[in-house]
Amino acid sequence: MTGGAGMPVASLEGFRHEAYVYDSPAQFARDMTSFVLDGLRSDENVAVAETQDKIEVLREHLGEDAGAVEFFDMVEIGRNPARIIAVWEDFVRRSQAAGRGMRGIGEPAWPGRRLLELGECRLHELLLNTAFDGGAPWWLVCPYDATRLPEESVVEALRTHPSRLESGLSHTNPGYDAATVHEAFAEPLPAPPEHAVVHHFDETTVVGVRTVVADHAAAHDLPPSTRDALVLAAWEVAVNSVRHGGGAGWVRLWQEPEVLVCQFEDAGRITDPLVGRRPPSLNGHGGRGVYLANHLCDLVQLRSSADGTTVRLHAWL
Repeated sequence: MTGGAGMPVASLEGFRHEAYVYDSPAQFARDMTSFVLDGLRSDENVAVAETQDKIEVLREHLGEDAGAVEFFDMVEIGRNPARIIAVWEDFVRRSQAAGRGMRGIGEPAWPGRRLLELGECRLHELLLNTAFDGGAPWWLVCPYDATRLPEESVVEALRTHPSRLESGLSHTNPGYDAATVHEAFAEPLPAPPEHAVVHHFDETTVVGVRTVVADHAAAHDLPPSTRDALVLAAWEVAVNSVRHGGGAGWVRLWQEPEVLVCQFEDAGRITDPLVGRRPPSLNGHGGRGVYLANHLCDLVQLRSSADGTTVRLHAWL
């Protein structure tokens, strides 16, 4: 057991990533208000990434102190969980530049999310440790609603966070294993259905991917703006396959209830699981295509191993 919620971030040795399991709105309001106020009293920058209903609850309980907190709409920034790390990295950079300690609250796995999204929230939580371990000290608490989320999501929260916040005290999570992130990133996605449309492409035929995806999207009545975003994301990923995946790839398209899926496969291997989750460097190479896809699509699943790379794009119908 380590220090409690009243401990200032300055006393931390590094990144503290904690799961917080709550049983009621009242418990959430009480504990998270206390966590925020402790940070403000320690002159820390405090950010809250939550759903609007939780933001309103915290604003009400914080009163005038709410003006000192930076609020993010988690439904907006975390619609695709792969977008969230960039928001936290920007918060950390700005706090460091101001010479202040920092702490945050982030609830990516909010009640009501699709099971598919909750699975990607698990990978996101693991990757937070990869992104911030070894860096500046700061404290991130991730709430999980024990009464409204699937039980497995709550169980996984204790496996993806090195510690948990309970009754105002921090406890080590014995089930956490840092190596799990590499297993999760390499784990194959469920196989596409047999009726999926399959199209092979290489350097000379990759331009045809745009037409294949656009026609498929139009045939399933995808709204024009969503269709255009999907086509652009597909093009970026296809070009990546040609440039970095052995010069060729496959695209598979199919429809599931409430979602149109566009999957790319190639023989390349991505060794950095944070690819596409951080803004690409202007002077660097790689990462731009997946980053754009993450911001264009409702959900993106990326898996890579010695067997190759799969990028699965989702557009909700």
